[in-house]
Amino acid sequence: MRYDVAIAGGGPAAAAAALVLARASASVIVIERGDDRGDKPGESLAPAAKPVLQRLGVWDDLARDGHLPCHGNRSVWGSDRVDELPFVFSPYGHGWHLDRRRFEHRLNEHACGAGATRVTGTTVTAVHRAGDGWQLRCGSNELEASFIIDATGRASRVARMLGARRLIHDPLVAVVAFLESASPDLDSFTFVEAAEDGWWYTAPLPSNRLAAMFITDPPARPFAPSGHTLVRIERHGYVLTAPPRVVDAGSARLDRFAGDGWLAIGDAAMSLDPLSSHGIAAALHGGMLAAEAILGGDARRYAVAMESTWDGYASMRRAFYAGERRWAGTGFWSRRAA
Repeated sequence: MRYDVAIAGGGPAAAAAALVLARASASVIVIERGDDRGDKPGESLAPAAKPVLQRLGVWDDLARDGHLPCHGNRSVWGSDRVDELPFVFSPYGHGWHLDRRRFEHRLNEHACGAGATRVTGTTVTAVHRAGDGWQLRCGSNELEASFIIDATGRASRVARMLGARRLIHDPLVAVVAFLESASPDLDSFTFVEAAEDGWWYTAPLPSNRLAAMFITDPPARPFAPSGHTLVRIERHGYVLTAPPRVVDAGSARLDRFAGDGWLAIGDAAMSLDPLSSHGIAAALHGGMLAAEAILGGDARRYAVAMESTWDGYASMRRAFYAGERRWAGTGFWSRRAA
């Protein structure tokens, strides 16, 4: 079969791109390796994500689908003081703590409802030129597309097949855990806490759950909460529901975000440090920009926008890490300050 656009990979960026393309009557297929099961890290949406979600038509779904409002951020960063940033003054209202799988299911539902085709449990294993388009091999099957979007995450599988290189900006790993409590946690704030060899992040989730992760240099350390993070876990009686796992959390990007007949989105294009707190919103926005660029026949415009996004992110990240000087002479923080 032939499609206008084939999207290799899944996630929020892929769903956003498929939704915009399908609404414009483009034939689009999403080819996703996963099977929609299991927990996924990355569950916070800042209030500033509201305009993007409204454009996609999924803003009103958040409350209906049982996601938790997030009313602000707390941090212990640069001093021992707990700083609080409530969202009460945000023009967009509160943010959200997402059930990530539920959120992505809703995005995919909207995309398929608009006419996109989605297949799971399948990987694009080869890409070749076919006339003015592409031929893709997916297991034992083949299909053709006029344009390819790489949404294969940090692997950037398709872009690297086409000659792009992945540039590592800062290698980090996250030890990720999901915990449960027998009673609701009424504290709706996210919490970030710097430590001598990394930093902690916690956020409540629907169904009395808590997402917790420790970001550090590789190799990963054991999951051993401390400080205010440990207090939060113990105060609400949170217990692990599965062994923690280690995931890549570093900053990286492609040497180019687009080429002749292809472009990359989401983590396949650029991977952001969790400290930025903009991973999902950036993925959604990037997916929309990619779809609009393809529809407008101007992939270069997308590449320029992504370069600007990366430059802004890199500058913001440097400023964040520079704000923590208590362990300036130790390995983790001295490397971030360089």
